[in-house]
Amino acid sequence: MRFWFGILLASMILGGCAEITRPTPARHEVEAVQLAAVTRHPAATATEARAMRVFLRLLPTLPRIHGRTYPFLGFNWWVTEAGQPVVDNVWHPSPAQDRPLRRDVAILYDPEDDRPPPPDTEAALRQGDLILAVNGMTIPTWVKDWDVLCRSLRDVFRYSLPGEVLVSFILAARYARHEAEGIYRGGPVTLLIDRQGVRKQVTLYPVHLPAEYGLMVVTGRSGADVNAFAAPGLIMVTRRFVQLCRTDDELAVILGHELAHQAHGHLARQQGRYAAGGFIGDIVGFFFRLVPWPLKPPYAPVEDDIRRVARGAVFSVFSRQDEREADAYGLWYAYQAGYDVEQGIYIWERLAAVTARNVFEQTYFLDSHPAPLERLARLQKLARLFKEGKAAQVFVE
Repeated sequence: MRFWFGILLASMILGGCAEITRPTPARHEVEAVQLAAVTRHPAATATEARAMRVFLRLLPTLPRIHGRTYPFLGFNWWVTEAGQPVVDNVWHPSPAQDRPLRRDVAILYDPEDDRPPPPDTEAALRQGDLILAVNGMTIPTWVKDWDVLCRSLRDVFRYSLPGEVLVSFILAARYARHEAEGIYRGGPVTLLIDRQGVRKQVTLYPVHLPAEYGLMVVTGRSGADVNAFAAPGLIMVTRRFVQLCRTDDELAVILGHELAHQAHGHLARQQGRYAAGGFIGDIVGFFFRLVPWPLKPPYAPVEDDIRRVARGAVFSVFSRQDEREADAYGLWYAYQAGYDVEQGIYIWERLAAVTARNVFEQTYFLDSHPAPLERLARLQKLARLFKEGKAAQVFVE
């Protein structure tokens, strides 16, 4: 052990370290270039802005998840290197865009209001605005450390079950601290901002949403896949999936499906079912071990395969049922939001023809999702029932 440690130490010494690392910029100097970059370059791409627009239109149609509403002001903020809160993104539609909205109700989209959003220069908030005070108090910046911790856990555990459980606990603790400090305010919020040296006071009237979920458009190498899924407190969709949706109607069907997973507790339910499937798989494997197979010793690994298949089969059956339920509720959310669901559901046809390249694909007993065109056929019937005003036949009877 000491020998290998010595070799490692010697290699580090012989390899040396980089010599030209100075001068080191001060925190306020790093902050200056951060503010310049966030002011000159929009943080959200057109793909992200489109996905968020559809997402915000769907959110008000959800049921109240925790029996309460959450005020939404329509912008994101982050913290500079020197600890100064700054406006990061301003979303449309939202109160931060100064667009007329129905106050204190969960409505972000008015079908009769077809005007384009106001230009950025006229918006109540703009990317790069420094937030000096909120209702006369400084904005809490401790959330940055909590978000960094969540990101670190996801990187370490690579979105595994232990990592997501820890993240969900951290998010619950963060929300509890929000409640304790009174951060969720239902009335008007007055912001004192600094816009390029000019101070401005803005009063925003929040809209009240029935749930608090985030949306993340996955980019980079992972963003090249066609995928969307729900994580604790977060909907994630890849950039390629957003681009595959030709219309907002199709994107609304996809995002509504993932929101349904969140609203109806499928994430927690799947954890329990996965554990139950593992238990049943262990039982099947135990009985397989007791059977006196004549050729058992040379084929001992089959025992592990039997256990794995039994566990996967139990989990997949219930997972497919959750997918069908999410299809129904997700389509209902999109319909309630005013999207053309009869056209939007054809995203499943494209998924079968373009990505799977097999329109005759059937559901395999270990599949966690039904076949795309099986889902399309069912969604066509659901869309007709919704349009005919017969949603009760789906959700009640």
